[in-house]
Amino acid sequence: MANQQQYDFIIAGAGAAGLSLAWHLTHSPKLREKQILLIDRSAKTENDRTWGYWAKGAEPFDDYVSWQFKDAEFFSRYYTDVISLAPYSYRVLEGRRFYEVVRGWLGQFPNVHWLQTSIEGFDDTDNGAFVYTGAGSFRAPWIFNSCFLGEALKKAAQKSISLRQHFKGWVIDTSVPAFQPNLLRLFDFRTPQQGCLRFFYLIPQSPTRALVEYTLFSDSLLAPAAYEQELKRYIREVLQLNEYSIVEEEWGVIPMTTYSFPKNRGQHILNIGSVGGASKPSTGYTFRRIQQQCSEIVQLLEEGKRPLPESTPLRHRLYDATMLNILDRQGDEGEAVFARLFEKNPVQRLFKFLDEETNVGEELLLMQTVNKPLFLLSMLNLTIKHA
Repeated sequence: MANQQQYDFIIAGAGAAGLSLAWHLTHSPKLREKQILLIDRSAKTENDRTWGYWAKGAEPFDDYVSWQFKDAEFFSRYYTDVISLAPYSYRVLEGRRFYEVVRGWLGQFPNVHWLQTSIEGFDDTDNGAFVYTGAGSFRAPWIFNSCFLGEALKKAAQKSISLRQHFKGWVIDTSVPAFQPNLLRLFDFRTPQQGCLRFFYLIPQSPTRALVEYTLFSDSLLAPAAYEQELKRYIREVLQLNEYSIVEEEWGVIPMTTYSFPKNRGQHILNIGSVGGASKPSTGYTFRRIQQQCSEIVQLLEEGKRPLPESTPLRHRLYDATMLNILDRQGDEGEAVFARLFEKNPVQRLFKFLDEETNVGEELLLMQTVNKPLFLLSMLNLTIKHA
């Protein structure tokens, strides 16, 4: 509970980005004793998210992942295969586990304070910044914000190509073995596309339990019943299961936009997480990018510099914009685009490219494998649109 008005760092929003930043700050010998205030309206105790990420080496929360996969299935009309992910593995971290671990870790620090209330606004000054909440105002030299307060998404929609990745998932139990525990289903396009990219994602948790998730890339959401209807159809027709129980469910929306989210709201108010541009525009993957963002912030603070991470390289912003333009204008092409990328490229090249770690030579090799007329027309359309 906050019992003072002044802190060294205030973290507005205690989701993946806010909690990760607090984790990284308290793992820094130089910063771990600073006064930190975390603010969120939620207690963060429910299993409301499941984060997946691929990586080759060690990552900050690897010790707490629930499942890790070395092979993945891909199903489409154009390409179907089981893909070895080596030298990468795909790691799955449950929201509940993440919240428990981070809160448990932070609980040992008397200098880390929690406040469960609403966040209503910010104010920047010459000497620091204020956050206004349902429980009063608080000040710090640095405020890190991960909350969309309404205006950010509106600006994104007005000024850019803006889609949303929206998904509904069920963890289901079956009475008989129905899943292969060591095989991730990364993309399954056996669902009607209906003008936008739609696919299923399946994380087996045991032979009789799995997370089945329906994901869409589009500018508008569906009616709640539409997600459930398609989940039921997929489980019945594709998984061929008639008897199962739903033990958990999750729902989420991730912005996928060419809009360059501002990294700060003022000199002393910095954005983190999706509102700070951590979500990969063309895929929506966020969790590993949050860890990189937080690590960079901590390093800059340790060096006494303004904690403003570097922006995405311009050429990768162009690649993302080209892909988003295709998905926005010709959503039905998405299945073929992803099928071709996975069929024609070694997974090492593809994942390295999506992690923005490739050099120009590797990127040219990948570009040789795509539908060139489709991508060139998309890029030309971008050029004309922004001329």
